Amino acid sequence: MAEPTLALEDLQGDWVASRGEAVRVAGREVTINGNPMPGGLKLSPSDASRVVGFGIYRVQAEITSDGQVLWCAGPQEIFWRRAKEGEVKERITRFDSITNTAGVGLAAAANTAGAGFGVNSEREAVVKLNLLIEKWRVGPLLRVRSCDICPDWTNRAQTGLSLDHVHYIATMIAQQGFKSRRRGLTVTQGAHDVPVLVRETADTELGVGAREKWREHVAETPGFPPFLLDGKREFFCSLGNGHFSQALNLFRTEAQGLWIDGNYSIGGDGALREALEEGVESVVLSNKMPVHERKFVSEMLNRASGRTWRVGADGQIDIDGDVPAQSMSMFVALSKVLDAEELSTLVRVKLGVDVDRSGKPITKSRL
Repeated sequence: MAEPTLALEDLQGDWVASRGEAVRVAGREVTINGNPMPGGLKLSPSDASRVVGFGIYRVQAEITSDGQVLWCAGPQEIFWRRAKEGEVKERITRFDSITNTAGVGLAAAANTAGAGFGVNSEREAVVKLNLLIEKWRVGPLLRVRSCDICPDWTNRAQTGLSLDHVHYIATMIAQQGFKSRRRGLTVTQGAHDVPVLVRETADTELGVGAREKWREHVAETPGFPPFLLDGKREFFCSLGNGHFSQALNLFRTEAQGLWIDGNYSIGGDGALREALEEGVESVVLSNKMPVHERKFVSEMLNRASGRTWRVGADGQIDIDGDVPAQSMSMFVALSKVLDAEELSTLVRVKLGVDVDRSGKPITKSRL
């Protein structure tokens, strides 16, 4: 059977991909969100006027009657549709604005967090972060079970967690298995970041406030795992990696998935069962830590994502400020800095779906 192809001339101009990217084709050159696509369009060896794919994707059929192009890479598929007049320029401008904000250096971000820390360089911001973690750390890494965790009210600019992102993480675990740091995997291999938590109690104002805000958030938003802190006088509030903890709770409670058929299940995933039953190694900070320093640490943990974490034998933590951060996808980078509502929108754009709050996916065009 002949490999599907498309006429090169039919692909010229502006397109919008199903994940929201702005695509521009000029000759063989392809730019996505204003960035050149290495290699551009791939032409048929037998006919240089016909296109067989780009990147890892292969074209699947002729352009449909409604102007869509389908590209596939194994089970993954994306659609392109013709852009409206001015749409690509508008999307690139919007994308640049978001990424410029997301790319604010650690120094600039630090000076807008809490009371302002007056740092003058990215390395200095990381040094401050390390100093604060060391100052308030209550001991070596502690295994903490996700059922004992709620978000700290200072995280995500007090907007709470994104339901869509919690389910996105759970969906990735369900499809790819749990990537365990304890079993030797690294962040670049898909392992989770180290959770950073504040040990709280029902006797403190910040602890009660965080717990009750989480109770209200769960009650108001179907789809989150159920509230699991009833009757617990000691619990933990997440300054970093809060979505990950609640994704684990979806498996703990065998909750209904948003984008998988049926309920989340541990199944035969031994690493996931280990994380749920024994907990995940976490940095635990004292609840004496003041609000403005919690805000700083929360902000910096997201901005410092992709950097190397060193964990000493005594549990001392050091986030490397001497080398550049590891590269990450734009989706991961943006997921670290958007507020809850913006993050939910980003996840839905990435997956090409919308969801009603009963948990049922809404079928829509992949545009």
